[in-house]
Amino acid sequence: MGKKPDLSQETNESQTSKKKSSSKVLYSVLAAVLAVVCFIGGALVSRMTLDSEMRSLIRLKTAIQQKYYEEVTDEEFYGVIFGAINGELLDDYSWYMTADEYAETQLGAAGNQSGLGLVFLTETGTGEEQMLITRVCGNSPAEAAGIAEGDLLVGFGASETDIQESRSFESFSTFLAEYETGEKLYLKVQTGNQTRVVEIARENYVENYVFYRTHTQSYRFTGEGATELTEGGAPLASLPDDTAYIRLTQFNGAAAEEFAQAMDLFREQGKKKLVLDLRDNGGGYLHIMQTIASYFCKDTDEKKPTVAVADYGERKEYFKADGNYYDEYFDENSRICVLADNMTASASEALIGCMLDYKAITYGDICLSERSGEIKTYGKGIMQTTYPFGLINADAVKLTTARICWPITNTCIHGRGVLPTDGALSVAEERIGDTEITAAIQALFS
Repeated sequence: MGKKPDLSQETNESQTSKKKSSSKVLYSVLAAVLAVVCFIGGALVSRMTLDSEMRSLIRLKTAIQQKYYEEVTDEEFYGVIFGAINGELLDDYSWYMTADEYAETQLGAAGNQSGLGLVFLTETGTGEEQMLITRVCGNSPAEAAGIAEGDLLVGFGASETDIQESRSFESFSTFLAEYETGEKLYLKVQTGNQTRVVEIARENYVENYVFYRTHTQSYRFTGEGATELTEGGAPLASLPDDTAYIRLTQFNGAAAEEFAQAMDLFREQGKKKLVLDLRDNGGGYLHIMQTIASYFCKDTDEKKPTVAVADYGERKEYFKADGNYYDEYFDENSRICVLADNMTASASEALIGCMLDYKAITYGDICLSERSGEIKTYGKGIMQTTYPFGLINADAVKLTTARICWPITNTCIHGRGVLPTDGALSVAEERIGDTEITAAIQALFS
């Protein structure tokens, strides 16, 4: 135990100490007053250094919140301001994100998803409402329920006998918002001319982005973390015996690791030819593209070839592959083909450009699927960078910062895309089942 202070006696030393303490108190008060003066002065100086428009904005906010007949919260006021910035000031790929939106974006980039796992095309080519399922997210509740790409969602309800017939995505979104994670609901799904009711629930899941198929087998990644390469699903019977098919849906999450496992399976099975399906792949993260591009740098001896170039105007940044694995998986008898459409964008187009520049493919190895009369890839050759405004619980802004060019020819396809006039093949749109894929394989291998 420490010695307790004795307060019963006062010595001359303690009296001197009291005088020193009084001086310290006086100095502390003066310092505090000076700090307040400096703070006020600093605030005034800070206010005066703002441009006139910012001072007007602050005055406007104050007037609205003090005088307007209804309450306008900070969240509402700034929501309108940031909404205007996102909607009118910036391009379609740049926007401000609240802390919650930024956190949600980070989770999605890591593959952590919440929901049913359905992606829709919400209008027909003539503008009529529809809910055409263009992608079923891997390892999602929708995949587990047996819903497939090309199906139509034509109704929904709280029970099998209480189905609301609807093709409106807005109505479905309103309905779905009432359901918590794990709470069952029912969907009416149409495949061709047949309809069925599916029981399903919103769940948290880790998305799988890679699917591998041969003419006799089919594999995907399942499990809690989508890390288990699992056999299951329909083979792709139209493939030649020596050919494998890999579907890459996005450059997010563990897509690079999944792709590596699929390529190892390709090699183990002795396959020589590969069909890489990038349809509806809107892109993702460049570092994942760099890893995947390592398999397709054919015409170079570099150990880590450049696979993309970011042109910032005053400077350029060169993005390198993680390695150069082409010769480990392909030989002189190999062929690589690519399936694409008008939603093949960004990192997908950068990968195609890398494959073309290193001669892993030619334009004649690309087959474009028609979409509402359009035959091309999307044409996004610009890069975005996200800048958080803090380390913890931060909001952020995502901004277009550079043009993306192909590594050798310096081609930038922004606003153009890959077209049939380049020499690419094409097939008609047919979403149901493997009909479109089969048509593309026949066009490529005939």
